[in-house]
Amino acid sequence: MNLLSDFSGLKAPTGVSDNVFNAKTIQDYSFAKIGINIFSFPVILIRSKNDGTFLNCKNIRLKYLELAHNVECKITEMSKNKLDFYSVVVFRSENQNLLSYFLGVSEILIRSLSKEPTQKEILNHFENFIEVFHSISDSPQKSLQGLWAELFLIAISKSPENLINYWHTNPQEKFDFNAATEKLEVKSSSNLERIHTFSSEQLNPQNNSQIIIASIFTKQNPKGKNIEELIEGIKKKLNSSETEERLYNIISKTLGNSIEQSLKVKYDYEIAINSLRYYDVSNISKIEKINIPYNVTEVRYKSNLSESDFIEHTRLKEYGQFYESI
Repeated sequence: MNLLSDFSGLKAPTGVSDNVFNAKTIQDYSFAKIGINIFSFPVILIRSKNDGTFLNCKNIRLKYLELAHNVECKITEMSKNKLDFYSVVVFRSENQNLLSYFLGVSEILIRSLSKEPTQKEILNHFENFIEVFHSISDSPQKSLQGLWAELFLIAISKSPENLINYWHTNPQEKFDFNAATEKLEVKSSSNLERIHTFSSEQLNPQNNSQIIIASIFTKQNPKGKNIEELIEGIKKKLNSSETEERLYNIISKTLGNSIEQSLKVKYDYEIAINSLRYYDVSNISKIEKINIPYNVTEVRYKSNLSESDFIEHTRLKEYGQFYESI
């Protein structure tokens, strides 16, 4: 399935009705079509078995997205016209990076449905789909640089699926990847100095936890890779739609309404590869927790890792089972 390629081959229909589309049936998914409306916006059309679920459904309108169920549509495909009822998703943006992002999420939605989906099934699956695009109306929760570094680490890992499963659902969590007692925090630097800001909790393990810090240099470069390219590389290594869905969900929550500009920014991939180092927090200079008064909280400070001993990648597995995935 390549919705971007299929959409590129469509021409906008003529007319005045919002529910007139030129479309193409998606290969291996006869219930779904990729279409284009009179405004040249992409449209996903999904046919379902009527079970009465859509009777009380309201239309949804978000910043970039419109969704309506049980809409009578006039479809032109291969010079033939047909009237039928569909769930209709319209993506309203001319930004090419965001278009690719939308179609990537749409592919997950389509693959997750059965061959003859009911209205109830479609409504259930649309919940997460809508959440992805609802999040991009909110304020960003983390810097683009930080997110790129995390995605970079996932992209080059042995098991991206495992890392995504332990990836923070809330970008404000203390650790980027949390596998119970094994934790991984990713720190990035744009000035090519290995000086990072830490919270006290990130450098002072609790309950026999093992904490590894990944340190990466991230320098913007127009010839580098953007988030969209990292996503495509990661998706090729994933085995489940649920994991892909989680990937898009976290990205949307993290970038919020900055996503349109963020998707096109590129960082130097070679610098990131060559600079990546792993550190056991026991080897990082820090303020020991015992020296922080009990009534002082949210302590943050910078620590220079340039003279700290780092862990060779081949030895990470010695620190815990989760680290074998990196």
